[in-house]
Amino acid sequence: MRSNNIIVNVSVVGADSYASRVDFYKLIDVPFQEQFPRRNSRGRFIELKSFDADSIYRLQDELNMILYQNGGIAKEVLELLFYCLGEIMDNTLIHSGLNSGWVSAQFYPRKEEIMLTICDYGEGIHKSLTSQPETKYKDITESEALDLCIQRGVTNGKGLGFGLFATSQFILKNSGELLLYSGSHYLTAKNGKYEIKNGNYWKGTVVSLKINTNIPVDYKSIMPVNHTLPDDYQFFIEKFFGQDNELW
Repeated sequence: MRSNNIIVNVSVVGADSYASRVDFYKLIDVPFQEQFPRRNSRGRFIELKSFDADSIYRLQDELNMILYQNGGIAKEVLELLFYCLGEIMDNTLIHSGLNSGWVSAQFYPRKEEIMLTICDYGEGIHKSLTSQPETKYKDITESEALDLCIQRGVTNGKGLGFGLFATSQFILKNSGELLLYSGSHYLTAKNGKYEIKNGNYWKGTVVSLKINTNIPVDYKSIMPVNHTLPDDYQFFIEKFFGQDNELW
């Protein structure tokens, strides 16, 4: 809102310490007196951080190391998570109309869960799908755009239309949860089904994932036959797991 020259007044009445620890108040320039010891996040979580084309792979590497070093996560979960993380962050830079986005993540070993959120304040999914000159989606509604964007092959022409599809399929097969929020609607995937509801307006897109680290998902059940991984993703897999000739 400030980037659009809108004056914003924020109250921290009832504010919680977790939001402060992940640097939320710092990022929106709101003073907050922390009443807790600030322990190092290294190896445990990633505070809210901005990423762009120059920092995207460094942040992906940082998250991957948190998950890999803590252990106790099924290898198949890590492999698909690495892939989906890269796809969603790339989507932010390609489709939002901006050159940056935000990411935050935490691993909860006792709950055997990963919480991951990637967001931007760009043009949103509906505008991205409907505004391109050659698009076939000009007349869809905002809720229809959310429904379409998780289907395979749906794109505005700047990508393959596979990232959100693969992510949503991974979440359903993993018995996790997906929140996809854009504009005045949001989509949830939980307990094997999708729902789209009205919500408060968000300028841009939020993708939030809850992933069960102990429920493996066969990547072959999601990826197309003869799928070829990008060189940068193959580098991550070989770095963390060693070469795996059977991968994909």
